[in-house]
Amino acid sequence: MEQQQALEIGRDVIYREADLLDRWEWQAWSELYTVECEFWCPAWISEIKIGDDPAKTLSHFYMTTRVALQDRTWRIESGVAPFAVPVPRTCHVISNVYVESNDDTSMVLRSHWHCMTYARQATSSVYGFYDHHLIKEGDRWMIKKKQITLLNDHLEMPIDVNTV
Repeated sequence: MEQQQALEIGRDVIYREADLLDRWEWQAWSELYTVECEFWCPAWISEIKIGDDPAKTLSHFYMTTRVALQDRTWRIESGVAPFAVPVPRTCHVISNVYVESNDDTSMVLRSHWHCMTYARQATSSVYGFYDHHLIKEGDRWMIKKKQITLLNDHLEMPIDVNTV
């Protein structure tokens, strides 16, 4: 696949993902992911080193199935996650998207992101890098893996799948 075509397809997927999170369309968001997927936000080990293995280092979160993502969003939506009452309002801004690698059935995209969150009469801001690994299933491009590098991890409020 041509690089430009991969970029357009990939951007559409990751922009849609951000929009669905911001609009609280949890089911549609989870359906962007493959059944067996990886959603990972590693923690920093030091000021210059981030965790590189979810089995051996601390993570903000690490999920390996779409069902786990759906469980997480159910907790947010239902109020079971107390910090998410009321559900935080978010605005994800994604930029500097480029294709790291691609072929006819897979691609890796890298991007920069910034998420503003409003909850409990307070605003917070987090930002970092995304690495999205997409695969083609039938005629759909789906997220197989998403790694979130959170650059400002001195957090003013809790984070979850919808706020990074």
